[in-house]
Amino acid sequence: MAVRLSLVQLGKGSVGAALIDQIREQRPALQKRLGVELAYAGIAGRRSGAFDPGGLDLARWEVLVESGGVDGRKLLKQALGRLSGQAILVDATAEEGMAALYHEALSAGLHVVSCNKKPLAGPLEDYRRVKEAARRKRRFWLYEASVGAGLPVIGTLRDILDSGDRLESIEGCFSGTLNFLCAGLDSGGKFSEVLARARELGYTEPDPRDDLGGMDVARKALILAREAGLDIEPGDVRLEPFCPVDRRGDVGTSMAKMSRLDDGMDRKWKSAAAGGRRLRYVARVDGQCAASLREVPADGPLGRLPGPDNIFAFRTRRYSETPLVVSGPGAGPAVTAAGVFADIVRVARAVVGTA
Repeated sequence: MAVRLSLVQLGKGSVGAALIDQIREQRPALQKRLGVELAYAGIAGRRSGAFDPGGLDLARWEVLVESGGVDGRKLLKQALGRLSGQAILVDATAEEGMAALYHEALSAGLHVVSCNKKPLAGPLEDYRRVKEAARRKRRFWLYEASVGAGLPVIGTLRDILDSGDRLESIEGCFSGTLNFLCAGLDSGGKFSEVLARARELGYTEPDPRDDLGGMDVARKALILAREAGLDIEPGDVRLEPFCPVDRRGDVGTSMAKMSRLDDGMDRKWKSAAAGGRRLRYVARVDGQCAASLREVPADGPLGRLPGPDNIFAFRTRRYSETPLVVSGPGAGPAVTAAGVFADIVRVARAVVGTA
């Protein structure tokens, strides 16, 4: 008999919807191959959600969620009181203030899988508190997709450290969104038009100003630094924006003004190209964290990197001459959902092994 693993998902946007579709398509194969039944007990957005401990009908999940009368936080409360057996809280949002929710879920015996960077890159005290809850209850808190979408970045870092190697630095282009913009500007595109295309493809954060201000990259660098054992607060990241960012007004108003930056960005890119260089938004973790727009050789690994790919170069005691490199698509709903799905499968394998 298959072991049942219940999922309670917060977030039904592009990533959340892609994840539901991937799980719906793949779960018969997982049940056959792993002996685990993935069942959605709850799905919620900001204003509505649906909960059924027996499992939601995924062919109708959108209708069920829209007609439901419970938001994500209330839905989790229901789940904590009514779910039996193994369960996972899946955070497919980009919401603030989720660390307290993670702590509550872990303390109640749920695992947590997330692509949301904000709970990982908030105050160090909150991060430690959630980590301790996971250790105390012997539950998973997995977040591979928070850095590099579906790329094995955090897993690679953990393997380096757990095998006794010593990390010297991680450097590269950590944002698929910004690298998509860089590649588009390399080709002569207008900044505002390339940005609009990135939003259309689902590459940007819900608020693209998080990308353009460098905040999204800063969070990723901070997550990696903390995974490496550095006690770093958000304010410790040395951050320079990708371009000038106006935080006044809503997202739509701000995006409508982006054409004002077209000429200035074009001049920057042409100036770099005249010297055989390209501009890339580069992050570095090496005892501290930094991120800024830098000129790099046009024919080097960063200069040749296509959008929306990421690249992470790990230099360690063992990989000192030639770094260990992880590279590939680092943005988009499908690959981000795939990273979340992979973490769910990791929990499933462990659950089946202990059942």
